Amino acid sequence: MNRKPQRRRGFTLVELLIVISIIIILTAMTFGLFKAATNANRKAKTKGDIQALKVGCEIFKKNYGDYPCRASSGNTATARRELFDQMIGRRIVKAFPIANGGTNVELIAYNDARLATGSGGRKMKPLIEYGAISSNNDTGWGLNDWTGGSPTAYQFQDSWGNAYDYRYRVLNAPGSPIQDANTGVYLANYAIWKTSGFLIVSAGANFVAPSADGLPLADNEYWDDSGASPMSTTGVITPTYRDEPSKTGPFRADNITSWEN
Repeated sequence: MNRKPQRRRGFTLVELLIVISIIIILTAMTFGLFKAATNANRKAKTKGDIQALKVGCEIFKKNYGDYPCRASSGNTATARRELFDQMIGRRIVKAFPIANGGTNVELIAYNDARLATGSGGRKMKPLIEYGAISSNNDTGWGLNDWTGGSPTAYQFQDSWGNAYDYRYRVLNAPGSPIQDANTGVYLANYAIWKTSGFLIVSAGANFVAPSADGLPLADNEYWDDSGASPMSTTGVITPTYRDEPSKTGPFRADNITSWEN
């Protein structure tokens, strides 16, 4: 007696949905683990960058008498470029005596003619190795950029492609003393900074992206200026720095800083 072969039953709709659901869950888990691992690597790289910048700033102070300073209280892009210039040796801080008494500190070119040996034959003294920390235009750097001929506003960038923000003293105008000749009290812009050290911040993995490509992150992604002593101008770290006031940011809880992490 011949028996008809049984036809193989296909997957039911329910079984297909279960399989698809499992694939989606496994994909999401894999993506989550990959993203976490990527951020962990980026965080480690950024910590290393900040440590290198800290060491560079300490050597800068040993060589020139103070940490890298800002020439004006202008926008953050200017301040970030000035840190870059001082770390690669393109600019230095130098104290000059004032004729009527007192001392002025200026941010000058490494080959300024007022230096003891003049401008002839002077060489830059980089404190950060070329390419050791990413910038906003690594591929476009040339010898002219490195030696001081280019006005381009280069900035050190973290592993997420955002600029590191650096804050320390803002210098007084050229020719203006930084201290009262009689009392020794710091004056004007120089006096606003209240602490003895500098601050370096990366906005980390969580941040509110700017409204258009090419724009910098908002200052509040780096600093908490909500108190009576704005952190970005005084250096005073507020107790609310790590707070996240709303679901739309700023997201400072995962910031990588020079004083923690």
